[in-house]
Amino acid sequence: MTQSKKAKRADGAKVRAREEASELAVGSRLRAVREAAGLSQRELAKRAGVTNATVSMIEQETHAPSLASLHRLLAAIPISLADFFALPVSQKNALFYDENDLAVVSRGAADLRVMGSERREKKLQMFLERYKPGAGTGEDPIIFDGETAVIVIEGTIEVEADGDVRRLTKGGGYQLFGRVPYKLRNVGKTVAVIACACTPPII
Repeated sequence: MTQSKKAKRADGAKVRAREEASELAVGSRLRAVREAAGLSQRELAKRAGVTNATVSMIEQETHAPSLASLHRLLAAIPISLADFFALPVSQKNALFYDENDLAVVSRGAADLRVMGSERREKKLQMFLERYKPGAGTGEDPIIFDGETAVIVIEGTIEVEADGDVRRLTKGGGYQLFGRVPYKLRNVGKTVAVIACACTPPII
């Protein structure tokens, strides 16, 4: 393997690590527990034996800590790894998101992103879903013990629910009450984008 290929592979691994850390909200969680403990970034860094810059980069989601580094930081607070990931990231009652801030549920032909993953006690959940042509929720119907509402933002989808099959385009939608089996598929030639709200939350 050439030096150039090795460098590209290393860069790719770093990008993936940052993406995984961001999806787990490591930086947001660390900031929350640090502030709850009344510690500055400098004080936490000193206790954990890491640089102030390291703590800052982790909290900004630009650096993914190793498990050993994260363990040292949490031991300095102190909080266990299990409790750290069980805690809600935010207690704010007004949360704002840019497109890249949404938590990733799945990637690929069916790309699902979700809001509010950092608040475990929420009553409503909102998904932004993109389906490539031919992609959908799968062959097996989804049965959700709650309410679901969907609006089509772009493209054309076919929805099968409660014995009905409907083709919906931009501006159309559907709402389901109770345990209604349903599945959807993109039957158009472009990416279909939908906004889906459900209660109670799934994630």
